[in-house]
Amino acid sequence: MNIKTWLLSAALLGSASASYAQVDNDSTSLIEPGVMYVDPLFEYPIAPEELTSFTDKCDWLAENFWNPLDLKNKDAVDQNKLNHAFKVYATTCQYANKDKVTGAIDKLMKNMQKNPTLLFQITKAAEETVYGPRAEFWIDELYAHILRSALASKKFPNGKRAKYEQQLKQLDNSMIGKTPARFDFVRANGEPAQYFPMATPTIIIFGDPECDECRMGKLRMQSNVDFSKAVAAGKINILFIIPDAESDWQEKIADFPKNWTVGASDTVADIYDIREVPEIYVIDSEGKVVNKHIGVVNAMSAALSLINK
Repeated sequence: MNIKTWLLSAALLGSASASYAQVDNDSTSLIEPGVMYVDPLFEYPIAPEELTSFTDKCDWLAENFWNPLDLKNKDAVDQNKLNHAFKVYATTCQYANKDKVTGAIDKLMKNMQKNPTLLFQITKAAEETVYGPRAEFWIDELYAHILRSALASKKFPNGKRAKYEQQLKQLDNSMIGKTPARFDFVRANGEPAQYFPMATPTIIIFGDPECDECRMGKLRMQSNVDFSKAVAAGKINILFIIPDAESDWQEKIADFPKNWTVGASDTVADIYDIREVPEIYVIDSEGKVVNKHIGVVNAMSAALSLINK
């Protein structure tokens, strides 16, 4: 059982305190080497025993987790402890009903309006635990909802707004279930072009032709018979875009498939949510994002399922 699963079990079932620091001697096998252990910021609530449904327990925790937090204290809290609390909360939110989570977040952020220090800190905690490079898991919709609420506050620090506004813009432009934004790029032959959602399912790969994972992904796509046939027949489009490419990028794509659209864009990184390389999106025939932050194998499977419906 990994730490994340244990935290969720502890919070839901009351089998232990959902705190790294309070693992007893009989639970040492659950401790992961290299993990920083912290005391909790407050005592994490445990769902009532009368709630027998797993979802009901998660819903209850989504709505009640932050009740012990002292919102009237205007002093800064320990950021590491707040990050830990938010990670436990977010783990639970993955299994709760969406309306329960959004309602609880709306209430929490509203109650923080008179405490701008804590409002900023909770935003940082969300960034650290469900968005940033050190996050164990990403929950884009939850993070975007928090950003929207935080930035709506007139008391949110002006000096911190630009970064979070940019993150929200990128998320909104490329959220699952939404139509992604258009972006300009340059083809390998130097011709300007623009991506816009089309009626053909499309895989967009934001990558680097010299990146090992990108090249391995290219080989996997080329060696998959069913997938290669679908691309050759024009049933699936492949778009490989190099963000902020170097001047000699055309020379590095000589061995790319001719039926792929390959290009470079110096603006797309400001428009789309690109947190890793390769960053892969799957767009359906209605022009909606159906997958993101996935590997090549899952992207191929998703695209093939779209054309086999």
